[in-house]
Amino acid sequence: MLSISGDILLLTDVLVIGGGAAGLRAAIAARENGVDVILASKAPMGYASSTLYAGGGFRAALGDYSAERHFEETIIGGKFLNDQELVRTMVLEGPKRLLELEKFGVKVYVHSGGIRVSATPLINGYGLTKPLRDYAESIGIKFLEGVMALDLIKDESVNGAVFYDISRNRLFIVKAKAVILATGGYSQVFLHTDNPVRVSGDGCVMALKAGATLIDMEFVQFFPLGLAEKGFPAWLFPASSGRLVNSVGEDILEKYGLNVNLYTAIIKFRDFTSRIIWREIVEGRGIDEAVILELPTAPADQIPVGFTGISKVLAEAFKLKSNRIKVAPLAHFTMGGIKVNLDGETTVPGLYACGEVTGGVHGANRLGGNALTEAIVFGARTGVAAAKWVENVTNLSEADDDLIRRYEDLISSFKNGRYKVKELRFRVKKAMWTNCGIIRDENKLNLLLKTLREVKDDLDEVYAFSRSEVLEAFELRNLLQVSEVVATSALLRRESRGAHYRSDLPEQDDKEWLKHICISLEDEEIMVNYEPVNLKYLGLKC
Repeated sequence: MLSISGDILLLTDVLVIGGGAAGLRAAIAARENGVDVILASKAPMGYASSTLYAGGGFRAALGDYSAERHFEETIIGGKFLNDQELVRTMVLEGPKRLLELEKFGVKVYVHSGGIRVSATPLINGYGLTKPLRDYAESIGIKFLEGVMALDLIKDESVNGAVFYDISRNRLFIVKAKAVILATGGYSQVFLHTDNPVRVSGDGCVMALKAGATLIDMEFVQFFPLGLAEKGFPAWLFPASSGRLVNSVGEDILEKYGLNVNLYTAIIKFRDFTSRIIWREIVEGRGIDEAVILELPTAPADQIPVGFTGISKVLAEAFKLKSNRIKVAPLAHFTMGGIKVNLDGETTVPGLYACGEVTGGVHGANRLGGNALTEAIVFGARTGVAAAKWVENVTNLSEADDDLIRRYEDLISSFKNGRYKVKELRFRVKKAMWTNCGIIRDENKLNLLLKTLREVKDDLDEVYAFSRSEVLEAFELRNLLQVSEVVATSALLRRESRGAHYRSDLPEQDDKEWLKHICISLEDEEIMVNYEPVNLKYLGLKC
């Protein structure tokens, strides 16, 4: 790890922010193209990203699973809102990029339709991030761990970032000829999520403030079966069999006419299953804001037979021997993010992005296995593109002392605040979950925006004294900004499509809404534009 003791200014060619699969792959690609790279992360590299907790599965055109099928299923799954050029690139380059992982020490298990990696069952992503981390370190990539990127430094182009050093409680600058954002999604804006707590939408906000565009921010994927037992963490709980019942014993899938088994419901009808579970809860037929997953019975002192895979590991780890488990939907993945081209370039010179922080690949909903494939394919492309950009940058602007002073003043102001960070954070996450979660409508979204404005007014008086509280105060500012963008986009999209469901507008409207909602900032105010979807390779069948 690179020491920053005594330094307030570090220099590099490419700065990568984010230590998951996308960030690690981008850093490796840039370094292998002959430039110096610093990789920065809030947590130890590869150990606190969503990649770590992923199931370890990658979708790709391998075996008898064709590129044509992969492309078509991705577009149909995304309800035709995908950027088809991005999808085509991912599909065509996916097989090569995934098999290439073996070069970095990743143990790859190939099967028809993709690959998988494995490690400890609950953190299969460790089988990807650990080898990538080790390889990155071996080729001279410098790590900055325990630091939070607060803002990008920009004149004509982006050339660095301001960081908060959590352990030393101080600010410092990294100057770079190019910056790659790989900070993950923004599911932490919701009260219930399986994402790591530090994944707080930082990259989206930094890009937005620097002049970049965000697209499709209203689209958030919810997973229907999240563990909701009191005192246990919010893990995905994908049981393969059993039935979902409400507080009066009704079979929920049967009640809503979903005549499939539980596994099919959570894989192929994920959005609908999440919605009907949520409806049962909000209409008073839930139990402790959950429903019951009733598993087939088993002999005494044995794990019920419906536990398989991850759910079996969880049952064993948490000693869950009852055949009745409380479950509820969780925010799992965000399809929206920074608008990029095929090389990860944003609309701001010198600024690149890859992975879940970007939008466009998944459209209105993500096909299973595409998240990790996207991270690897576009991580590699983005790292190469950033390295090429560096070749044409001859010098950097002077360090921005005013920017540092502004953040120093902000940290000082935290000591005089009267609102606790956790209280304001809870207000934001609760309001987002209730009013912009699985089922949305115009009244709820307008109420949400009013609540967010009220929290924004209180933000100037947030109290933070310890290092962890200062970190959380900075994250809160990002969560609040992202929440406003998501709520605004959800209000503007007057239809239901994929993971975005409006109970007041329940139909998909291809005539009016086959377009992206694009968000930018102007004088700190949200500006909205619309871009039509390019149906170049696969169009709607009328």
